[in-house]
Amino acid sequence: MYTFRYDAIVFDFDGTLVQSNKVKTWAFGKLYEKYGESIVQQVTAYQEEHGGISRFVKFRHIHEHLLGLPYTDQVEKELSNKYSELVFDAVVQASYVEGALEFLEKHHQHLPLFVASGTPEVEIREIITCRGMNRLFRDIYGSPTTKTEILRLILANHHWAPERVLMVGDSLVDLEGAQNAKTD
Repeated sequence: MYTFRYDAIVFDFDGTLVQSNKVKTWAFGKLYEKYGESIVQQVTAYQEEHGGISRFVKFRHIHEHLLGLPYTDQVEKELSNKYSELVFDAVVQASYVEGALEFLEKHHQHLPLFVASGTPEVEIREIITCRGMNRLFRDIYGSPTTKTEILRLILANHHWAPERVLMVGDSLVDLEGAQNAKTD
């Protein structure tokens, strides 16, 4: 019988379970290459610094602050569709972070495991299903729900104490989400 310090573990996906951060950074740069190399460098730096947050937040910031252009629903839809086309297959094929799959395989039957991703929820669910990983998780969450909101939802739905849930991630957004929800 397993005894765990935690009642559940919540994982970020990109960079935590699979090595997909570089693909996503490249795709952000590709989206904005028509604006020149200087913008591409600023966009990729922004993407690297703000991993874990919704692509829509990033698109808005880039359009309004780096490009000085209006950000409309149509712009958002076009950017999101092109971004998904650029990254989907590469994320499905991305290598696992060393030890991640082994950990999930070893513990998913004894410990509830969740995903909290900045990727749109429909898309992250599809990616995880295509990778054959969906059986490993109790549930999978994505944007537009924030990491803080996801953690609070998991805590409320399962009546777990915050200190009994662990958030595992690779970005400041993951840390802030855990701190705001008072999880480890």
